[in-house]
Amino acid sequence: MNPAVKEFVRLLNDIDRSKHRSEVFADFCEMSYCALAKKASPFPDQREALEAQYMSVVARYRDKDDVRKMPEMVGIALGEIGNGGCDFLGMAAGELEVLDAKLGQFFTPYEVSRMMAEISLTDVDEKIKEQGFITVQEPAAGAGGMLMAVADVIEGKGYKLETSVWVEAVELSRPTFHMCYVQCAARGLAGKIICGNSLSLEVFTSAYTAAAPVFFAANGDPFAKQKEQAQQAEAEAAQRKQQAEAERKDRLATLGESPAISGQQLTLF
Repeated sequence: MNPAVKEFVRLLNDIDRSKHRSEVFADFCEMSYCALAKKASPFPDQREALEAQYMSVVARYRDKDDVRKMPEMVGIALGEIGNGGCDFLGMAAGELEVLDAKLGQFFTPYEVSRMMAEISLTDVDEKIKEQGFITVQEPAAGAGGMLMAVADVIEGKGYKLETSVWVEAVELSRPTFHMCYVQCAARGLAGKIICGNSLSLEVFTSAYTAAAPVFFAANGDPFAKQKEQAQQAEAEAAQRKQQAEAERKDRLATLGESPAISGQQLTLF
């Protein structure tokens, strides 16, 4: 086991033994999410909501010394995630056996994620050269293990994560969404992490990472080109519809101008 994961698990196991380990781990991830997302949020109402959410988690623990142990765990997690090369919270969740197989939650070894990222990003140099960055959309992000591998591939090619990749990740499970946000934010990825359903397109909540403003300052809206193309397509479709309607009206207006049909024209033989 990774030594940092081992120490993280040891500290977590010392927190409120009356609670199941999955509950403590979920609380840790939620508090970490609230703290990081609040700092990164540009919206005052969202910051207030995140503060209230954080305090509601704190209130679940009678012994506040248990809560005071969590910053040490945060330091371990952020240090390991920031250095790259691992899916730290995924490993911790697997070691604690808190993943729910009924929800399709399984720990994917980092080496597998890295191989998949290498295969998927074979043309990344060309893409970044063309527009200055790439966009990555992950419809079932889990704890963000694949995104950690993507970050390592991009960084390994000499690019700055904050300005070279924009991530939009969707995760249905709220605890796992918290894990994904923490890992993406700690790794320095710019993007928007969404708790939602990729099939129904429902969105329950979302938050930008701290690197998002850096990306916007360097590149602007990552989907500006697609939005412009969509607007142009809509305008062209509206123009075609208007032209078709005008042609229909012209045909209707000229119906009464045709010569009357005589009886001879109706003769069959």
